[in-house]
Amino acid sequence: ALFFHLHSLLVLNFIEKTLARARYEYDPSIKQWAAWVEGFPGVYAQGRNVEAARQELGSVLEEYILLSVREGRRIPGFAFSTKLHAKIS
Repeated sequence: ALFFHLHSLLVLNFIEKTLARARYEYDPSIKQWAAWVEGFPGVYAQGRNVEAARQELGSVLEEYILLSVREGRRIPGFAFSTKLHAKIS
């Protein structure tokens, strides 16, 4: 359980750091804010304000990470190992 908790913290930390690089743009045609992160294809969100778009982007980014790990795809700036190493003396 500790292994998964530590990796969850790493994922959350990575998401927060990545969201700090997010770009936001207001689209008057749909009256929504768009949010995305350069280098993460398909990671895009919309919201009624910047904070709503940011929260949705965080969820989309989390799904992107989980799917990428499951499929063995590289995630820009993130190293994840599913192996647990222990030394017994």
